[in-house]
Amino acid sequence: MRKIILVGHGDGCIGMKKSAEMILGKQDHLAAIALKESEGLNDYLEKVRTTVDEYMKDGYDGLLLLADIKGGTPGNVATLVGKQKDQVQVIVGYHLAMILTACTNDKINSQELLEETNQMIQKVI
Repeated sequence: MRKIILVGHGDGCIGMKKSAEMILGKQDHLAAIALKESEGLNDYLEKVRTTVDEYMKDGYDGLLLLADIKGGTPGNVATLVGKQKDQVQVIVGYHLAMILTACTNDKINSQELLEETNQMIQKVI
């Protein structure tokens, strides 16, 4: 099974994890790492790298890093970690539908996940 890690500014990613688990039930393969105001880039990078390394040792079939926004520290850290590790895929700009799809479809790759969940976003009015 693939591990999914949400990274983001403050507790937003923790809230998204809780929302996903409210709908799907507990997701052992879903984690969240929040960037705190007191953390700098290097502290956060080390925290994410350490977590990714620990999860990769646990025998997961790849890892998906989902970051909140492009150009922010969590997104930059996710991109850097993804470039350093072949089994890590990165998407920047997550939403709840994307997280739910990733949690329930272990075989979908990052490109397919983007295509499928972008179709879920639509203008209503």
